[in-house]
Amino acid sequence: MSQPAVSKTIKLLEEATGLKLFHREHTRLELTAEGLRFYRETQQAFDHLHMVLTSLRKKHSNDTVRVSFSASFVQLWLLPRLKDFKARYPDISLRIEESSRDDQDLNEENIDLSARLGAGKWPGIHAWHFVTEEVIPVCSAEYLREYGPISDAADLLNHRLLHFEEKHRVRLGWHEWLAQHSVPAGRINQDFIFTDALSSIEAAVFGQGIALGWKHLVHDHVQAGRLVYPLDAVYRSGQVIHLIMPAQRPAKPGAMLFRDWLLEQGADAPVFEVGTTPA
Repeated sequence: MSQPAVSKTIKLLEEATGLKLFHREHTRLELTAEGLRFYRETQQAFDHLHMVLTSLRKKHSNDTVRVSFSASFVQLWLLPRLKDFKARYPDISLRIEESSRDDQDLNEENIDLSARLGAGKWPGIHAWHFVTEEVIPVCSAEYLREYGPISDAADLLNHRLLHFEEKHRVRLGWHEWLAQHSVPAGRINQDFIFTDALSSIEAAVFGQGIALGWKHLVHDHVQAGRLVYPLDAVYRSGQVIHLIMPAQRPAKPGAMLFRDWLLEQGADAPVFEVGTTPA
């Protein structure tokens, strides 16, 4: 601040408090007794304010929960539900990362919470059952109107199947899904191959073909009528997607609240009537 601005501010402060805060002698200023006391009390008040702000910032930092999930889970399942979590816990910040791997080192990468498909027995990791793996074909109603209904699993070979191949994550593909339904696939046409399962599902929404949909991920699309189940043929692998947290360090309170909120949502969704959207 410039010297005139300082002088004006002091004058305004004296007028506001009704106190004479300084003795003025030519170019020299000296605090009065009231001014000295006001200075000391103000200094303590500002020190206390600084302490409170530092404490609040530290609390905010501790409550920043770093989570990592697949892009499909983030886009299709988590984002539509995040508003509810934020309404309940407005002070918890989430750093949401999209990962293309199942084998993340939670400690090395400082991840508080993630998800993993498997038996739930991993060294150094706490795991909670989140959703059983169920995979079912999905497509748009417009696709069925254009190309006709699908009678059984073998009939899928007469349709455009949407494929994906993720570099760092092993997931069920059409060859494995058809084999589980006793369909000798042989050579399947691969008109579209995506590098992420999310893209194959979005392509199905736009009527490009039939994708494999993990039931809990496509549930909202089906409810909204953007996707339908073209046939009643679900593959249940028996595996479970678990929520996981590192066991080597204490869990943040915010991470535990987020974990409990996720578990409360109940990702095991019912399968709806074939070829229709739910009411």
